[in-house]
Amino acid sequence: MPCKQNERQALLMFKQDLKDPSNRLLSWVGEGDCGNWTGVVCDNLTGHVRELHLGNYYSDEYLNYSLYQDNSLGGKVNTSLLNLKHLSYLDLSNNDFGGIQIPSLLATTYWMKFENLQWLSGLSSLQNLDMSRVDLSKASDWFQVTNTLPSSMLVELHMSCCELNQIPVGVANMTRLEVLNLRWNIIWGTIPQWLYTCSNLESLSLYLNLLRGEISSSNGNLTAIVNLDLSANQLEGKIPSSLGNLCKLTVLDLSRNYFSGSVSEILGSLSRCSSGPMESLKLSTNDFLGPLSDQLGNFRHLRLLALSSNSISCPIPVSS
Repeated sequence: MPCKQNERQALLMFKQDLKDPSNRLLSWVGEGDCGNWTGVVCDNLTGHVRELHLGNYYSDEYLNYSLYQDNSLGGKVNTSLLNLKHLSYLDLSNNDFGGIQIPSLLATTYWMKFENLQWLSGLSSLQNLDMSRVDLSKASDWFQVTNTLPSSMLVELHMSCCELNQIPVGVANMTRLEVLNLRWNIIWGTIPQWLYTCSNLESLSLYLNLLRGEISSSNGNLTAIVNLDLSANQLEGKIPSSLGNLCKLTVLDLSRNYFSGSVSEILGSLSRCSSGPMESLKLSTNDFLGPLSDQLGNFRHLRLLALSSNSISCPIPVSS
């Protein structure tokens, strides 16, 4: 079924306010089926626009910045997007809305920049939102907007490299959320207790922030977690034994922090699950100490083990 006329018009209005120097949206013209337009995915049965894939993923972005910039969409985001009532996936990442900002961490990366995010709250069917590399440092309403996102619908939320200084509290109400990516921000303070109540989370990345304090024993409530990345922060203290309750955990990265304690106790906790699927375990650059224990041999699926820059004694146990 061809796309709905009112939704095609909404996309054309959206395009009118865009700057598209490389003509990425050249196919967005006329009375044709917008399901055939670049970046647009429509439902085959209803004709409604379901997905917009407009992220800038020029493959050579780190080698040729001028070509990467030329491929970026610019201008402004027209509120006509609010007419796409069945939109469930929106990717506008790595573009240049409102100008270029050069952040301290990624001095050669071109970002989007928004000062008003209120339009997001009208996308009631949204399931996957990728705002990575969107500069939210001047978006005064981003905190309020996350509270109005479709909490019962959103499954994935990607907000890496957004200059965020705290974890959006609205995440606590997102009952279906499975993926939360907040990498490369400036989030400071301790990990909020409410985050450990997000029991459907399968992937959580807080890599490269300014988080301090200890991991709460409440982390054991994240029983669906498969991928947990807390690396490159300022977290400290002992790793709670409750981490051993996460029997689906496949990838764990706690490297580049100030964690301490016996490495044998950590391995003992993590090996409690009889058939644990752990494939990657990174504990390097911390303050762990002591000898490796025979429990290392319990990690039958382990492919990557990183323990460097600690006070761990060798040799590796024969059982491993």
